[in-house]
Amino acid sequence: MAQATALRLLTVLTLVWAGACIGGNLVAAPAKFTVEALDLSLALQVGRAQFTWIGYVEWAGLAGIAVVSAVARLRPTLLLMLAVVLFLIQQLAVQPMLEARSDLIIAGEPYDTTSQRHQVFIALEAVKVLCLIAVGWGTMQPRA
Repeated sequence: MAQATALRLLTVLTLVWAGACIGGNLVAAPAKFTVEALDLSLALQVGRAQFTWIGYVEWAGLAGIAVVSAVARLRPTLLLMLAVVLFLIQQLAVQPMLEARSDLIIAGEPYDTTSQRHQVFIALEAVKVLCLIAVGWGTMQPRA
């Protein structure tokens, strides 16, 4: 694969990944809690499905980036590696904690109302999105 083609693909993949995060995790996720017809339990169930499907899109983006990088023998940038690490922290550490908490709420059980886990997820998401946008922007720049 030509390097120019690989860079174009990386641009598309990173910016689509960033867009999915912005739309699914940063805009739609909080928006559902503004719908009066959705009680908290139902909103959490919708949220769980939403994060599952956005997660699939993110894993696909990561796989696509890995394949393109491997085939074109491109080394990932520091920002791309940071985005991947943040995504893995979200998927393997933070999201399971949020799911456990939502299980309690859906079941009507007592839960910690002072949890900062959502803020941690949002902070990781914001930094990840900025990294992905920077990588996508960087791959659009002409090479000398």
